[in-house]
Amino acid sequence: IIQNDAIKDEIINHDNGMPLLARCAYEPNLDNETIQRPALRIIDAVSFGKDSVVKQITENDALMNHIRELCDTNDKYQIVTAKRILWKVDEELKFVSTQEQQKQSEIKLINVFNEKKAIYQYIRGDHYFSLEEHKNSGKLDLMISYCQEDKDICLKIYNRLITSDCYKVAFDKDNLHTANPKAMAKTVENSSIILICFSTRYQNSYASRLEAEYTTKRNRPIIPIKIDHQYNSTGWLKEIIDKEKYVDFTKYEFNTSFTQLIDQINELRENLRKL
Repeated sequence: IIQNDAIKDEIINHDNGMPLLARCAYEPNLDNETIQRPALRIIDAVSFGKDSVVKQITENDALMNHIRELCDTNDKYQIVTAKRILWKVDEELKFVSTQEQQKQSEIKLINVFNEKKAIYQYIRGDHYFSLEEHKNSGKLDLMISYCQEDKDICLKIYNRLITSDCYKVAFDKDNLHTANPKAMAKTVENSSIILICFSTRYQNSYASRLEAEYTTKRNRPIIPIKIDHQYNSTGWLKEIIDKEKYVDFTKYEFNTSFTQLIDQINELRENLRKL
């Protein structure tokens, strides 16, 4: 039910909506399995909404303390949800601010050098600074964003990409990003192009939504890949992928679709080089 945007809005806009959910999540006398966990999952769902929701969550001290406590526990049922909420309402802005500061520092450093004169340019001391190496150090060509339930087809795409030895590819095989939003964000920041393998499962996954929306917020170039023949984009995911030309792995056999993907990757990489 909470997947429905109208229901989310009703909870957000109701005077007692968030306060009631918060109490259901943190009051110790309530049953963990039937009340506390579902309440936290609903808070997770609505936290993808408007800024007013984030404000309601962050201003509820008891709820925020409960979420932080869960992030430090071994409660496998709630720790992932708690970390995702904390990232969205608090840690994401701090992380982005740090990224922007680092970027500005790099720009200032690069501006000291005249790139037109030489690739390698000397600075005071016994070492040289390479503009090209500085720009590309540690960079990944591609990151595959996918739902763990769609792992088989996405792993097949990943294996074909790395076999070519043409691309450095990030692929979260062990599902570490779900429990560690900061690791996910670092990978997005470090990747030139994000491949979004979209499906019904991807749309319904809060971890996938967190990844896709962070990618969009940070203006990372994306290539959508359709891997579910029954899926028609709707809601939040439609807003992200419908702006881009997608590669359809459900319409053609794998090799044909993979060739189309390579062509699109190379075309996008060429366009990025011209910027």
